[in-house]
Amino acid sequence: MGGKLTCHLNSKEQRYISEHIADIMEMLAPLYRCHLSSNLLTHMRNKHMEPSEPRPLIQHPKVVAHGEFVLEGTFPQYMDGIWTHRHLLVTNTFTVESRDSKQVFEGGWGCKTELVLSGCHICTSIQDHCELVDDMCQHIKGKSGGKLACWDCPTTFPVFMQHPYSAPVCLATGSHQEQTRWANILRAATQHQSSALWCEDSPESRAFLDAVSSLKKLRGNCQTEVYPVGDWEEVLVSMVMEEVMSYLKEQVFPRIIAHRSRRRTAWLRLLSEVYRTAKHQVKAAMAALKEELSFYRLNVEKQISAGLQQAKDMCEPMLHSLQHTIIPRLDCTLQEVATPVYDGFASTWQYFLETCDDIIDLGSKSTSVLTPLSSHGPDDARMWQCLDKLELSSEGQTWLQETWGVHSGTWRPLLLKAQNALYEVVDMCAVMFRRLLSRYPCFSFNSSQLTEVLCRIKEKVVKHLDTELLALRSQIILEVVLQITLPAFTHGVGEQDLSCYYAMVHSEQALFIHPDTIFHFILRDNLTSYIQSVMRHSLPQQFMPLPVSPRNPCSSSSSFSEPVYHKLLPLGDCQQSICQTPEGSTSGSETLTPSTVYDQDDTLADSENSVNHTPSMLDAGEYIHLIDP
Repeated sequence: MGGKLTCHLNSKEQRYISEHIADIMEMLAPLYRCHLSSNLLTHMRNKHMEPSEPRPLIQHPKVVAHGEFVLEGTFPQYMDGIWTHRHLLVTNTFTVESRDSKQVFEGGWGCKTELVLSGCHICTSIQDHCELVDDMCQHIKGKSGGKLACWDCPTTFPVFMQHPYSAPVCLATGSHQEQTRWANILRAATQHQSSALWCEDSPESRAFLDAVSSLKKLRGNCQTEVYPVGDWEEVLVSMVMEEVMSYLKEQVFPRIIAHRSRRRTAWLRLLSEVYRTAKHQVKAAMAALKEELSFYRLNVEKQISAGLQQAKDMCEPMLHSLQHTIIPRLDCTLQEVATPVYDGFASTWQYFLETCDDIIDLGSKSTSVLTPLSSHGPDDARMWQCLDKLELSSEGQTWLQETWGVHSGTWRPLLLKAQNALYEVVDMCAVMFRRLLSRYPCFSFNSSQLTEVLCRIKEKVVKHLDTELLALRSQIILEVVLQITLPAFTHGVGEQDLSCYYAMVHSEQALFIHPDTIFHFILRDNLTSYIQSVMRHSLPQQFMPLPVSPRNPCSSSSSFSEPVYHKLLPLGDCQQSICQTPEGSTSGSETLTPSTVYDQDDTLADSENSVNHTPSMLDAGEYIHLIDP
């Protein structure tokens, strides 16, 4: 997003950005090699442990139920600093393409601009967009004044797309209905593009995310807790923009002479120019790195063996950190995260059941039975109401930020990921309903026969939906809580002497086994095990929202004030440690997979009749372990 704008960067500033990108890529390459080797090891070992039963639907490649495109239209569009008539097309892969309407009319489909929506905000009012722009221009001193050209929308139904590092794009739709539909479709495209790297779920993508996380920690000048969004290039470009932001604000922007009413426009144009420059250079550098590592992967795969040595026991510092840093705050943190997730999943589950009932009702009248399912698209307003319930309340975000010290930017990427996953599960179940119905030649039967068939299909689809939603819900809660608590847990364990690790790593394994990697895998696995144990015995397993009582005012983070919650459901007895990691397992492999989490959820029913007990500080020691070789 952005476009061809006036050049603001001089040769010195362009060289600074280029050198910055080169430095990042130089540091990234060895980290990527290390993490790629480790993830390849995990991947190859897990292939031998693949379950024989079918995988959950959310682990299958997404089935696109649409045609070649989802939505298209021609209307006034603000882009590149001007209003023009353009043709906008959203493909079935949620790529958003913008073309000049005259060129489309003359058959010029090849000339297009792809809009980058990863991390974007989609809004439909000038006031909301003004707040986004003000937030981007906080560093501009005094009254910036003036209004942006995109606010002079030729209709009263604008749809704004605001990328964090680009100039705004605006669509001038013709009606409220069209505005709502386009806004919802573009929100769906934003979710899809933002979660591109997460959904890829390959050894390469996991290694890249791990390498970026390590790189941020090494460089120390990025917000490491902000979850990366977008594809490979977008993640790195965002990192570059984070790092050069202070340079742009303090060195580049002050020399740009602009009238007070034009300062916001000048800043947005500067951001767009730097963003385009960085993306072009990062794209070329990533292509070269991927080509180099394709040969590296082949060599490493030949050297990987399962006989790995593990590190010495680190139980005591991990147990101390768990008891003093995690346990005192975990119950309230888990409740704070689970409440909106349960509410959103319960609403989505109820909505899908109502849709199935509407289909059965139409079947009894011998009318078009699949009409209700056709509304389950990315422009479905009711579905968006359900998805929006996944968002943490502002009070909850404030409490978690004060309690754990996590940055507020942590929540939006995790929300987009959760919304995208929940939508895909519902979408796949809708596809399943259509496919099952197509197997029955029942449309020539009477209404009673059709109703009977529809009821059987509903029962089968809802059973699959229950399985998928329960697994996904546990996965999302675990992932969010782990994202919040892992930095504090790692900090609580502190710096450790890892010199003895090196002696336990064979020279031929040094390429893909690194002491720091082993150490952090152990930390993540142990914390994951304890969080899973608390989840099993603290959260209900039905699709029902969790009630929340009025809060106490939050105090400072040092006192760890806690909101008032309703009492949790009766807790089951910990009959066995759920954190016994299977042989050869490592963090990042099975820990967060839906099938594993769901298997653990299934055991909750067996513990409901046992003595009430929750994992306490005294029990924490059984969750501290090392991975068995």
